[in-house]
Order: sequence, then C-alpha cells, then structure tokens
Amino acid sequence: MQNDTARMGEEKISKLLFNFSFPATVGMLVMATYNIVDTIFVGMLGSEAIAALSIAFPLQMLLGAVGIGTGVGAASLISRSLGAGDQEEAESAAGQVIALSLLFGAITAILGFLYLSPLLTFLGTTPELMALTEEYMIVITSGSVMFFLIMIMNNLVRAVGNPLLSMKIMIISSLVNIGLDPIFIFLLDMGVQGAAVATVISKIAGVAIMLHYFFSGKSPLRLNLSSLAPRRDTIVNVYRTGFPAMIMQLSLNVSLILANYVLAGFGHIPIAVMGVIFRLQMFAIMPILGISQGLLPIIGFNFGAGKLNRIREALLKGVGVSTLFIFLSSLILFLWPTFFLSIFSSDKELLALGTHALRIIVLMFPLVAIQIVSTVFFQAIGKGLPSLILSLLREVFLFVPFILFLPNIYGLEGVWMARPLSDLLAFFVTLIIITRELKRQGIPLRTSRSATEQL
Repeated sequence: MQNDTARMGEEKISKLLFNFSFPATVGMLVMATYNIVDTIFVGMLGSEAIAALSIAFPLQMLLGAVGIGTGVGAASLISRSLGAGDQEEAESAAGQVIALSLLFGAITAILGFLYLSPLLTFLGTTPELMALTEEYMIVITSGSVMFFLIMIMNNLVRAVGNPLLSMKIMIISSLVNIGLDPIFIFLLDMGVQGAAVATVISKIAGVAIMLHYFFSGKSPLRLNLSSLAPRRDTIVNVYRTGFPAMIMQLSLNVSLILANYVLAGFGHIPIAVMGVIFRLQMFAIMPILGISQGLLPIIGFNFGAGKLNRIREALLKGVGVSTLFIFLSSLILFLWPTFFLSIFSSDKELLALGTHALRIIVLMFPLVAIQIVSTVFFQAIGKGLPSLILSLLREVFLFVPFILFLPNIYGLEGVWMARPLSDLLAFFVTLIIITRELKRQGIPLRTSRSATEQL
C-alpha cells in the first residue's frame, strides 16, 4: 500500500499521469454517459420534463459543489501529507470529511422537506414546471447523504494512489443507475421521480464499496470510528484549498440559475435547450476533469516532496492532453449538433434552436482546458486565493455581466454569445496568473537536459 503513494514521487510522469488520469477519465465519462441516458429517458416524457430537470440541475450542482469542494480539499491535504510523510494528518483529513458528509446529508434532507418549494421558485422554476421539479428534487434531497459520500470518498481513493478502484466504483454506480432508470420511470410508472430514485440507489451501491475499502484495512489510511471525531485544525486545512473548488462549482450554479432566469422570458424551449447543451458540454469536458483529478495527487505529492521539475512536467503534459481532448469534442459538436441534440428530443423547435445555439457556445470551448488544469494546480499546492480567483473568473466575473448585458442588445442570441466571450477572456487571464505563479514557486518553464533525464 505504501508503494501506491511512494510511486507518485518516483515513477515516470507520463506513465503516472496515464495510470492516474485514465481511470478517472473513464469513470467520469461513464458518469456523464449515465447523466445523458438519464436525460434521454426523461426526454421521452416530453420537453417539459427535460426543462424540469434543467431547472433542478443547479440545485443538484449545489450539493455537488459542497461534495466536490470538500473532497478536493481533503485529497490535496492527504496528498501533500503523504508526500511529507505525515500519515496522521492524512488519516485525520479522511475521517473528518466522511463525518462532514453525514452532517451535510442530514441538513440537506431537512431543508428539502421544509423549504423545497420556495427554493425552487428562487431557482427560476415556472408554475407549469413546479410539480415535476418538486417530484424529482424531494427524492434527491432526501438521499443527498449518498451524493456527499460518493463524491468525497472518490477523491480520497484517488489521493491514496488507487485510481482504479475509483474508476470501478463510478462505473458500477453508473451502470446501476442506467439499469434502474427504465424500471422506475416506465415500468413502475414513477416518471421523473423514478429517475431520482434510480440515481439515489446507484449512489448507495458505490458508497457501500468505498466504506468497505476504508474501514476494512485495505486502504493505506487506517480509519475507524474514532477518526470521525471533529478536529478543527484539520477541517480548516481541508477547506483552505477545498473552498475554492467549492466556489468553482457554485459559480456554475450562479451562471445556470441566471441563464434560466433570462431564458424563462423566452419560454420553456430555450430552457430545455440550455439544459441539453449543458449536458453535452459536461460530457465533452469529462476527460479534462478526469485528467485534472489524476493530476491533483501527483502535483500535491511532489510539491510536498519538493520535486519541482516533476510538477512542471505533469502540468504541461496535463494541459497538452486536455486541450487535445476538448478540441476534438468541440469540433464534433460543431459539425454535427443536430445529431447529438436529437438523442434527447425529437421536438423540431428544440432541435432548430439548439443546433444554432450549440455551434455558437462551443466556439471557444477548447480554451477551457488550461483554466481547469490551472485551477487544480493551485488546489494541489495548497494556494487558495489564486484558485478561488480562477474558480470565479469564467462563470461569475465574465459570464454574469455578459449574460445580463448582451440579451438587452441581441435578444436570445446574446445568451448564446455570452459563453464563448467568457471562455476567450478567461483564457488570457488564466495564462498570466499561472505563468507568474510558476516563476514565484521556482517551477521552471524549461528544464535542462540532465533534469529531464532524471525524470
């Protein structure tokens, strides 16, 4: 088990990046596939059902933001602690975030029962979509503890050097979801609520496997019930780097909620279009998220061990591969938008509007790769402020003003234009920030021949 962590500071970077990123990427793609399949099944119930899921999606992403931020913060702390040889701090971080998952789940379930309707109204739910959205979200909030646990512990599994297990868990969970969808949605005639039930059950399956891994002694981290006892210093250290990751996810919520508000003035079809396009974008971006998740423990461990040349190589190779993946995905979506949109719906109005919108939205999408990898770099080295700035840059500082301003001039066209403009400007700002930080840390932009041979 110790070899799983030690190899992050010794194994060849290209091999290490593949071994860590490939399982994460496969797992993320499988999860994105189940999300798309989920939407396809729901789409069979009509465009209103797709619009209801689009409205509910920001609330699900809110839960995801808390889970991902907590998991990333813990993974960064664990990786750096293992790199520095501090086993106790690594184990403490894992125990704290598992306990926090239980707390967050209980709070979300209570709030869902008490305040779901006003919350959905705040998110922009229209009266004709309220019943469908409520049916879906009451199940999601009730089972939210499973969402927190699976997201947080997946990060922990990767942090201790076991990316294959993380991949297997995501695949198993996704396959369970896909298999249960038609049963609950159609066979049991539960509609959109059936999709939510299938999702919660699939998370339970993944959580059961991970809990067994951590508490059975198979993990490099030795956890037991005493590990769950609160430790304030450890929790602070987790959120010092996890908070920016959380903010990045929350910024996606802000942009989606705002977009739904703006689009509501044009009817439910544009809302459904945005929901479908967002899912296609998430599918296209999953390889980059997988690569980034593979990079985080590698960079974190080597930063803790003071191996700067290895950080530089991992970062550059991660950016290069990520950009290639997202460029190809964007090109495919641009060339055949109607085909991919028709997977979700046969509504002619949705297809016509979506085809035009998708081609505009993906114009600058390849530039997102360096933004994601740079944000993860700052998380891995424990620098919260620049990670926070990059987290907010694309979705809040740029997208929000564009989507508020451009529709006043260009109408619905302005909504679609807001995304590529945000991507373009965020790219240039990110490039400046990451270059300055590499120089500040003494991480070379170029390495000597002898240094490269040592890698």
